[in-house]
Amino acid sequence: MSYDSAVASMFALGHELAHMPSNKFDLAHMRVLLNAIDHPERAFPAVLIAGTNGKGSTAATLASILRSSGLKTGLYTSPHLIKLNERIRINGEEISDDDFSRLHSDVDRVAERLVELRELPWHPSFFEMMTAIAFAHFAREQVEIAVLEVGMGGRLDATNVVEPLGRTARERDSGHLA
Repeated sequence: MSYDSAVASMFALGHELAHMPSNKFDLAHMRVLLNAIDHPERAFPAVLIAGTNGKGSTAATLASILRSSGLKTGLYTSPHLIKLNERIRINGEEISDDDFSRLHSDVDRVAERLVELRELPWHPSFFEMMTAIAFAHFAREQVEIAVLEVGMGGRLDATNVVEPLGRTARERDSGHLA
């Protein structure tokens, strides 16, 4: 699949809040998708940046500090200004068109299979797909840490599947926050 086709496919998913059922946002669905692609979010420690204002600036500043300290740093932000690739960066470099298209094809193929098998009730949203692609890219490129900006907000945001370092297995498995 070409980069342009991958981008068109992403935009065809539409805006989550306008087109999805009210119960669409469910971390269980994101976990099913990530399990099917071998849990890339577990391959690196992450910092999750949430809040109302200043998330993007805070995330970019923290990523710059971590990169300056010598760590291979992933940065996942939203929205993009010009190109989807802006959302996924490693050491300040955007994901390449080829890497984005390849990962999109891989994740999309898995998502479609999960829907066919009824392991997912519907195709992952735009943001869920972007998040899975970012996690897969960071894992493949072996980042030492990732800075993730919460996109849709709240505890049900797709980025919230990353595990805090101090969280116990019981807390993780029960779905409760530490």
